[in-house]
Amino acid sequence: MIAPILPDRAWLSRGRVTVLGTGHVLPGPALSTEMLLDRIAARFDLSRRREALAVARRMAIDTRHVCRDFAAATEAARPGQSNPDLAAAAVTRALSDANLAIDDIGYLIGHTATPFQPLPGNIAFVADRLDYRGPHLELRQACTGFANALMIAFGLLAAPDARPVAIVGSETGSLFFDPGRIAEDSGQLVNMVQMGDGAGAIVLGPATSTSDSIEAAWFGAVGLGRAPGLQMRGAGAREFDHDFAAILSSGAMLFDAGRDAASRHGVALDAVDTIIPHQVSGRIGMQSAAHFGLPVERFFVNADRLGNTGSAAIWLALAQLREARPAMGTRALILGAEATKYMHGGFVYEHG
Repeated sequence: MIAPILPDRAWLSRGRVTVLGTGHVLPGPALSTEMLLDRIAARFDLSRRREALAVARRMAIDTRHVCRDFAAATEAARPGQSNPDLAAAAVTRALSDANLAIDDIGYLIGHTATPFQPLPGNIAFVADRLDYRGPHLELRQACTGFANALMIAFGLLAAPDARPVAIVGSETGSLFFDPGRIAEDSGQLVNMVQMGDGAGAIVLGPATSTSDSIEAAWFGAVGLGRAPGLQMRGAGAREFDHDFAAILSSGAMLFDAGRDAASRHGVALDAVDTIIPHQVSGRIGMQSAAHFGLPVERFFVNADRLGNTGSAAIWLALAQLREARPAMGTRALILGAEATKYMHGGFVYEHG
């Protein structure tokens, strides 16, 4: 029995923080779906190639970046492309964008669903690679980790004499996939064509009057009593288990929850220039546009090129949006969603 959907009690962080810099990192060159399937077929039985191509077309994911070679069923990332490596590189680029050094950072926050190892936390290894001696924390959260990290950053940056806060979302989901399982589990076939690895980072500071900024941030959960739509079962699990029917039926609910949270902040969907939805597929822009009755040109989507990068997705998208140098005063609304236990989060970004 599915639990009823209860009224949302999203936490709203009011006020404003300054965006000092952003950065992102992708492992290796872009890998097309055909190249991915060829690489796996060379070492494993891939009798479902036609089905895999059809799934990739339905999801409109053409390329992605991965940190492994698929030389074995289970393997480590290539040298320099582990989760902490990617995260540290993304933070380094965000610091460069902000014209800051690592010693300028007061707090380092990470979020990932595919850590280097369970303990110590992934962010401890990131700190090692950055030679960062300050405090750090990690959220074991996927597609809405960015939102909870923002809740924490808003509080930290409200303190007197607050120093900048760095946030990084990183994912190496390709390591949590066994190509040998495709024949027996359709879910793993979807994982194969959907996954993408990478990291995205942002450096935030206290609010100033003239700067890029984030405001109207929120995080909420509407999954009380509902079975997870995405999970890793049992100790030592190395693959994602999807309930695709539940995820599909809950997508509109999560985006509506995000729209309503933005509305309580006084932000309407038709009052922003760009909307960044969670990058679950290359079709998410068209699907969101149809659901909200808005022009598809208003939606920023990179999942067709990067796949679903989980924890990294929102910071990756924001970094790429900023690199495109939008006009001064451009406002973007972020609508993130996560199917693990049906969570949502978002914020408003203003350029300049």
